[in-house]
Amino acid sequence: TATAFSAAINTAVKRGVLIKGGAYIEQMSSANTVLLDKTGTITEGRPRVTGMTMLTDTMDEAEVLSLAMAAEETSTHPLASAILTYGQAHGAKIPPHGEIVTEVSRGSRTEVDGKCIRVGNFKYMKENGVRADVAIPDANGAIPNYVGVGDKIVAVLYAMDNPRANVRRAINALRYDGVGDIELLAAQAQAVAEMGGVDGYQAQLLPEQKAEAVLKLQTQGNGVVMVGDGINDAPALAYADVGISLGSKSTDIAMETSDVVINRDDPMMIPELRRLARATMRIVQQNFAMVIGINTVGLILGAASGISVLASALMHNMSTILVVANSLRLMVFPPMEG
Repeated sequence: TATAFSAAINTAVKRGVLIKGGAYIEQMSSANTVLLDKTGTITEGRPRVTGMTMLTDTMDEAEVLSLAMAAEETSTHPLASAILTYGQAHGAKIPPHGEIVTEVSRGSRTEVDGKCIRVGNFKYMKENGVRADVAIPDANGAIPNYVGVGDKIVAVLYAMDNPRANVRRAINALRYDGVGDIELLAAQAQAVAEMGGVDGYQAQLLPEQKAEAVLKLQTQGNGVVMVGDGINDAPALAYADVGISLGSKSTDIAMETSDVVINRDDPMMIPELRRLARATMRIVQQNFAMVIGINTVGLILGAASGISVLASALMHNMSTILVVANSLRLMVFPPMEG
């Protein structure tokens, strides 16, 4: 067993995958549920602002963009970068502002000329009593980023993040390999879920809600694999049977809390890992069968005095050699075709 796990871990490392222990290989092989975060995991992680809707007549777009850029100036979230890029492209300038406070899974805030400026999701606005005076248009599959000034929502910035080219292929490969339930946990979830062909989705989840989703599935008897890359995903990655950090842009905390680190921006590495895990467990089972079979024959022959000491020693050691040789086949495990 140890030789098979070591060979599988070595093969995985050669393909840019770090598995932090043999137990995770076994759990990966038997998992029947996969939860996917969206941004940077099954999407490119480079969202762009595609449009803006003003909800007030007292400010113009350039002024609102300047305020939004002030709140997002130091944020490392991909959506913050998208807003800054959009504002710069439209000639907006970042005004003098106070300290920027970022709230995980919600948004950022700062002060400009004594007014509190917030940029984030609708839950963030609602929690702080920020409301719109007019009806907010539907996002139509985009990610809405609300801009609040004081207690008023003054604008909405809509962003899109394109799914990776082989997301649907990766999901189909997982399904073909026996994963019964594949779900998406993220904003813009419905649009990406439809394009990716997953079984369900849950949108606008906070980190603790993602962890609760994992725990709920586990209490139902499911083996859960969680795939993510950000700070928001860390609790869910820690609670999952196998937490996978996917992508070269994964945050330090995601890599620290995950059980498997994939340092490639390729969702196909998830079914590839599953295939390697299942092959490893098949070889472990073969090894047990060989050892039990050979030793049983040796015991019977020894009890019947039908075998010499030299022959029994050779037979016993031959079983060890066969097991190691069988395990080493994983060192040349072929990659997935296509």
